[in-house]
Amino acid sequence: MAVVTLNGQLGGAAREVGQEVARKIGADYVDRLLLAEAAKRVGATVSALAEKEHEHLSLANRLTRLVQTAFERSAYTGSGGDPFFGPGVDALLMRPYPEGDEEQMATSSKEVDDNRFFQVISDIIKDLAEEGNVVIMGRGSNLVLKNFPETLHVGVVAPMEFRVETTMQRDGSSREEAEKYIADEERSRINFFKKHFKAHPDDPILYHMTVNPGTLGIETSANVIVQALGINP
Repeated sequence: MAVVTLNGQLGGAAREVGQEVARKIGADYVDRLLLAEAAKRVGATVSALAEKEHEHLSLANRLTRLVQTAFERSAYTGSGGDPFFGPGVDALLMRPYPEGDEEQMATSSKEVDDNRFFQVISDIIKDLAEEGNVVIMGRGSNLVLKNFPETLHVGVVAPMEFRVETTMQRDGSSREEAEKYIADEERSRINFFKKHFKAHPDDPILYHMTVNPGTLGIETSANVIVQALGINP
């Protein structure tokens, strides 16, 4: 049961590569957008998720269950008093690196919330890995699962021009908007890794291998990863 993590620069097509890898090996693909959707479902679906122990869960229901369980374990409480989330957490889940680029003192209340939120995300990633057969995108998943057995950690890089073009096509933004978005998220990504892992996200030692969709293309990049897994799709 393969477990693959992909982490890379914004616009580098890590999402597309991850989805293609998941398709080729018959695994679930999980990224921040799916987790955000699961967060929206939690309050309305808690009672509906009391399935029989051996009943098969769809990916959507499985993610909802994992998100709910992780937040319950963390005793996370939002400012609105919601025992699971509080307002806006699905939006927080949707952001690539939710802390932004602010340096904060450990004594601040926001720091406590950020750390608790990070713990929830880490718990979800670990639970997904325990169940296996999953491709996990982003969130420092390579370091959360650093010591998890039989997991392939993949870094994704690409030339800046490729990243800008990908972002423009994906978001319908102008070149100037895409360049600013990439720069802002890159600062956030670096600070996220620095804060939670004391590491730089582009350090090659953090990955088993690195692919470059900007030169290899998405299909070839996915094939290289599948070959590294030793799986015949």
